[in-house]
Amino acid sequence: MADQAASTYGDSSTFDIRSAAELDRQGLPGRLIFSGLFAVISLLVAPWQFGAGWMAVVLAWELVNLPIASRVVALPPAQALNVSALCNVIGALIYSGAAFVALANGSAIGVAIGATWLCGAFMNCFIYAGEHPKLMWTSIAPSIAAAILGPMFTHGPTVNGAIVSGLILTALIAAKSFSVDHQSLLKRLAEKQGALADIERKLSIAVEASGDGLFEVYLPTSRHEISPTWKTMLGYGADEDLTATPLLQFVHPDDRPALEREYAAHFIGETSHATNELRLRCKDGSYKWVLSRARLVSTTAEGGPGHLVGTTIDISTRKALEHQLEAARDVAERANEAKSLFVANMSHEIRTPLNGVIGIAGALARTDLSPTQGEMVGLVQSSAQILERMLSDILDQSKLEAGEFELKSAPFDLHHAVEAAADLMRQRADDKGLAFDITYAPSAAGVFEGDAVRLRQIISNLASNAVKFTERGAVAIVVDVAEPAGDEPALVSVTVTDSGIGFDAETGERLFGRFVQADESISRRFGGSGLGLAISKALAERMGGDLTAASEPGVGSTFRLELPLRRAAGQAAAPASTDDVALADMGGLRILLAEDHPTNQRVVQLILQPFGIDLTIVGDGREAVEAVQHAAFDLILMDMQMPGMDGLTATREIRRLEREASRPPTPIAMLTANAMDEHRAMAAAAGATHHIAKPITPESLFEGIEAALGDSESEPAVVAAHA
Repeated sequence: MADQAASTYGDSSTFDIRSAAELDRQGLPGRLIFSGLFAVISLLVAPWQFGAGWMAVVLAWELVNLPIASRVVALPPAQALNVSALCNVIGALIYSGAAFVALANGSAIGVAIGATWLCGAFMNCFIYAGEHPKLMWTSIAPSIAAAILGPMFTHGPTVNGAIVSGLILTALIAAKSFSVDHQSLLKRLAEKQGALADIERKLSIAVEASGDGLFEVYLPTSRHEISPTWKTMLGYGADEDLTATPLLQFVHPDDRPALEREYAAHFIGETSHATNELRLRCKDGSYKWVLSRARLVSTTAEGGPGHLVGTTIDISTRKALEHQLEAARDVAERANEAKSLFVANMSHEIRTPLNGVIGIAGALARTDLSPTQGEMVGLVQSSAQILERMLSDILDQSKLEAGEFELKSAPFDLHHAVEAAADLMRQRADDKGLAFDITYAPSAAGVFEGDAVRLRQIISNLASNAVKFTERGAVAIVVDVAEPAGDEPALVSVTVTDSGIGFDAETGERLFGRFVQADESISRRFGGSGLGLAISKALAERMGGDLTAASEPGVGSTFRLELPLRRAAGQAAAPASTDDVALADMGGLRILLAEDHPTNQRVVQLILQPFGIDLTIVGDGREAVEAVQHAAFDLILMDMQMPGMDGLTATREIRRLEREASRPPTPIAMLTANAMDEHRAMAAAAGATHHIAKPITPESLFEGIEAALGDSESEPAVVAAHA
């Protein structure tokens, strides 16, 4: 048979030579036992000198191979792989010699002996070397050569010789299947209920030939028989008597309850086999993982369980790999958690200075500026908006990967949602001299149930890309709704078409991947994170729909979003987006700002100062609590993350003081860079009325203030204020 040292995992860099050497050592007794058996059987077709000489060569090879296997562990992986492959070739040539001689004899018994030996060799090659092509072929090639040359040696290149070789080589297919689950053979044998003795004999031969352990238990008397390989598997001598020890005593105590449940289910006919992965105690007191499969082959006269036959397969190497994979999975999960924490922290740290850029640029844009100054401020605002969009994309992608992304379904007006998503892009299209049209089919009117925020996000991404990649011509958005048949949801389709640069079919196949752009030149020319389409595709699929694309280079592109949405029966049209609402007259409004960052303090001050708002600024949550005890405020803008006392603690303390004094709650809006959903939930739980995410613009700040003042009339609830 092929040398058993071929236990491999992938390429040479991951070749576990120590495991291979250990398998080689463990398999030595089995190889010698089977070699001796076939040496004796070979007397039927060859003189005794052949059998004796062949066994001498086998023994000599094993004596040489043992020190090689012990020393090869010190070699580099690539060299260890090559040395193991060479040993496989030599060992396989030696072990397949008996099969070659038997086949060359040409007699029926000779062909039977050779075929039996080669079948076992094929099976062992697939089991022990199947995961590494190089080792597998070096192990199996000599056996294949013996199967071809043996019959040819007797019959010559004749049809009969070819048929014999072909029949033997068909064992390759059977061996491949058998190596995955050799119990298929046991099932076929068990079906022959009329010949129990023959079944037991064939089962024993099959199991012994596989090198696995065989056990039989006569349940009424608890008498058991075990094969030599079962004993050697656990480190006992093949001739040691273990009949006085019940088999259950070898099972690890923690594995016994599951084993007993499995056998109980099998005995009442719920399963065809009793299958367990369990630990067996070895002679030295250690435990080895095995796969145990057993079948009840006879019952007692009273109908109770009688004769049980089963096998045990050593799966310690596989279990070791599983434990390594589990450990690697745990490391990966911890790394993913660390990444999510890092992304959340970096979101906060990036949004804080970005808030200063966007806020001050917005305030500056409202002052009297020269055309050149206005252009420069516009560039600052545009660059800051791009940076904020990229940051939001990264956060969304991180939540999608972590499985923490949740959709929020509510009634919304489809017309208003599309307009809100497209308005910003309309201005950018005008700046580039592009036509920008939105067409609504009559069926697109009405209120639907779904996540309007994420729908706007997808449309905004598509429209932004269309404008970005179009130098001249037009961008068109067409909204249509296919009415459902029966109780099915309506199919809402939004098609975004442009006359831009387009892309080829190869690019289209990878366009929805993360960090993908058409090519490096586009990345340099147009910028972007390459996450927008990947996130849009994922969002569409989360909502039960799909996002597809068609394009032709130089002609333009068409993206089609399809979502199944139900109409909200009896719902009135949602109010128009507040994005276009003019800033209200807030003169005389008393606002307390709790913010530790000087830049952010100045940003809010610059935005609110021109409107006659009475603004009080404190540096942390403790100062905010003290301030509300000495003065009354119409609104509190509270940063969430501050030294000393954070915003959540301060909010809870303010709410406590209000309850004790029986005062109505003051509206509290979290003005914070902590913009993720869990942060909004934490703010709501603390008692905040609203949530305004940094970075802010004058518009988003005033909209948040208006919303917080309006929400204060009802139960406190955090509502996102989108910049």
